[in-house]
Amino acid sequence: MKNEDDKYATNLLDIVRGYSVLTKSGKSFYFKHFKVVDLLELDYLQEIDIAESKKIGIKKQEDLLDIAIKRKVWSVAKDEEIKSLGWILKKSIVALDKITDPFQRKNFNAQIENQENDLKKLEEEKAKICSYSAEGLSEVKKIKRMEEKALFLDKDLTQQKLDNEDISVTRGLFDKYQELNNRNNILRASYFGGFFDLFTAQNGNSIQLLGDKSFCDITSFQKSLLVLSNALLNKLKNTKMPDEIYGDPVKMLAYEEKEEGEKKVSHGVDDLRAKSKARGGKLKPEDFLS
Repeated sequence: MKNEDDKYATNLLDIVRGYSVLTKSGKSFYFKHFKVVDLLELDYLQEIDIAESKKIGIKKQEDLLDIAIKRKVWSVAKDEEIKSLGWILKKSIVALDKITDPFQRKNFNAQIENQENDLKKLEEEKAKICSYSAEGLSEVKKIKRMEEKALFLDKDLTQQKLDNEDISVTRGLFDKYQELNNRNNILRASYFGGFFDLFTAQNGNSIQLLGDKSFCDITSFQKSLLVLSNALLNKLKNTKMPDEIYGDPVKMLAYEEKEEGEKKVSHGVDDLRAKSKARGGKLKPEDFLS
């Protein structure tokens, strides 16, 4: 648990100071976190790139998919399967949290992993079709701009890294970006890293905890830290938490009190196991509904 606590504390430190240290081949690089306005600008430039690509005849994703469907290398059914698997995975993860028996958790988790693999294969197949779309090419340009804007050689963030040939550094940057851009990781960094205690003491007036930043100065991760901390504080003020989830910020924020007379949804563990067995180990979206 200590390793996990250290990770949350490190993530909180990175979010508050506005940069992360990336170590590759014994060298340190510095990932300057994107401000909210940086990401707005990147999105704006991406829209321009898409429009420019369309002008020179590069097709949009939906057009490429229509062509693929006509050529029978893609189908509407596969699109529906992607949606269905995504929906089932969310529900399966909720059900997994209810299982306490280690053997049952292992079996159910194996089923979730199979669903994740099925979804990944379909998404990769679709991504290949769309890779040379206007959106796909604009995404490549956006990633290049992000790298140019974010990578530095010094802690003061004054010397930009101009040589972008080292793919491991680029990968490290985007791995860290994904880690800090994860809602649950930010929640845990706030709760276990110590930020939430001070946030609560300030009664939610926490912008000053980050140095009284303006909208133009705040990073996207700092914004998420404030928003999610505030959402958790409001949830704790207005909701009676079950003892078994108290202390887990992710579960507490996700928890919803059932209203009296609310129609029950039958995605309990026993129901899911029975339905999974009846379907030969497979679940469909309707299996989660009564």
